[in-house]
Amino acid sequence: MNRPSAWIFDFNGTLVFDSIYHEQAWNRYMEAHLGRVVPREEFLAHVHGRDNRDIMTYLLGRRPTQEEAHVEGEAKEALYRDLCRQAGDAYHLVKGAPALLDRLRASGAPFAIATSSTQPNVDFYFEQLGLARWFTPERVICSRPGLPGKPDPAIYRLAMERLGGDPSRCLVVEDAPAGVQSALAAGAGQVIGIGETAASRAQLASGGWNIPVIADYTDPQITRLLEE
Repeated sequence: MNRPSAWIFDFNGTLVFDSIYHEQAWNRYMEAHLGRVVPREEFLAHVHGRDNRDIMTYLLGRRPTQEEAHVEGEAKEALYRDLCRQAGDAYHLVKGAPALLDRLRASGAPFAIATSSTQPNVDFYFEQLGLARWFTPERVICSRPGLPGKPDPAIYRLAMERLGGDPSRCLVVEDAPAGVQSALAAGAGQVIGIGETAASRAQLASGGWNIPVIADYTDPQITRLLEE
């Protein structure tokens, strides 16, 4: 892999391993509203990495209005934030991420976040995880009305525009198949997959994209990208 000129990170499952909290929050929401839970395989296939309106379209079997998606989605996200707070010190950035972000900042390389999360969650991440150490609000692109969710390439195209430069020299780090599809469709020159579990890494490795897959940011492949 060549040294990228800019880095773009998805957030959930990429800079923080929080899939378990999202899964628990969706299941609490689903039990309360529809009387069922989402099995792990179904969660990975149809919920993981997508924005709330698309998720609710799948779960409800119909396309909710924008207002309904906002209200109901925020109810689920409030559950998620409560679970993260209850986790205490177990809720933290992925191993090696702070050191990587420090090195990128020191090198002057532009970097950003492109996440399917909503603005209230982004505010929560800044508060709980100290993101202001590395990111300005302008460098965090999140879900909003009118911005299609992944796998549509719109969010990564917007992130690339904000960073400037050639998209083909951008590196994207993603944990979900929908996000990988989004990054590649946006023209990212390099994509790295990351997964907390062996199963999630295997899912990315078997996606047919021929991308490297890592467990965290201490992986030698990350070090080589910084030193080339």
